[in-house]
Amino acid sequence: MVGDKMNLVTEQAKISHDPHTLFNYYLGANVLYAYHQIGLFDIVKPNQTVSVADIAFQTGSEIMRLKALLRVGEVLGYLSHYQDDSIQLSLLGEEMRKHIGYIIWSVGAYGDMLSRLGDLHTGVQGWSGLRDEGKVALGSDLMNSSILENLLSEVLDSFPFQSICDFGCGNGSKLINMLKRYPERKGVGIDISTAAIGLARQNVKHHDLSDRVTLLHANILDMNVSHNDIEVLGEVEVVTSFMMMHDLFNITEIRETLFDRLRNVFPKVKYFLISDTLQTPIPYLKEKLPIFNVGFELVHAYMDVYIPTKEEYDLAFQKAGLTIERCIPFGPTSTYLYVLKV
Repeated sequence: MVGDKMNLVTEQAKISHDPHTLFNYYLGANVLYAYHQIGLFDIVKPNQTVSVADIAFQTGSEIMRLKALLRVGEVLGYLSHYQDDSIQLSLLGEEMRKHIGYIIWSVGAYGDMLSRLGDLHTGVQGWSGLRDEGKVALGSDLMNSSILENLLSEVLDSFPFQSICDFGCGNGSKLINMLKRYPERKGVGIDISTAAIGLARQNVKHHDLSDRVTLLHANILDMNVSHNDIEVLGEVEVVTSFMMMHDLFNITEIRETLFDRLRNVFPKVKYFLISDTLQTPIPYLKEKLPIFNVGFELVHAYMDVYIPTKEEYDLAFQKAGLTIERCIPFGPTSTYLYVLKV
């Protein structure tokens, strides 16, 4: 009986990660975020070695602190450290580079909130100021951006349009990529976050797209036909939204009329392209713990935001009179791109 109990504890530890693993990989996540912050992934290119001295020079790092950061990466298998005091990212390190958006999202954007869950559990103390909006935008943009970009290209290639709007545009990268693919089209980006729209303006200017992109710092729910930019909005035929529909879904008083409001803002809209991560059933999470989903649902619960199920989304879109032409899974578990015809 005792042996059975010990075996059960051992098996549960393997599933949920033992204390040693939990501690060291929490540390590793923070170190990987530090690599992003100092620009290590930009300096150490794939299949190239770079001296520690050169990294210290390029990043302005104090050499002993840099070596301590790199040592953790070596111990956890993210990089190889050679006798000539140079480093190279391992295959695991390259995988971390590929998925750095998740680290930026968790450690950078929500790190303060996650470290204070015990302080916030009563709901008396608010979470305002504990989320970095700019890093939410950057992390979200980097998560599976290449997969989503390919999906969007496939969808947008299938029907004609002259103007596209991304509301909740974040740092503007997705809108910029869409307009670079379609050089004769124009775009509008809307975001309520000052930090995000500031990043978007920088990115649009950097890509020399200011003549084709209109950026609006606004709440989409406050916009209507009398808005100052109605001429630009009135030409939009495709409206996109990435990873923010769940926030609007939680405003119960407008849930039934949301798409009526959006049609009012965009009178010529023909398609809505909506992507979002939805609620993942607990049995699936226990069977195969995916990246992102548990953390996504946790921080939103602390922000009093309910994450809908796919069935709830399907029903809401149908009630709004939209035709679900396609629902394409991609990226993290329970993440979809909806192609909705008006």
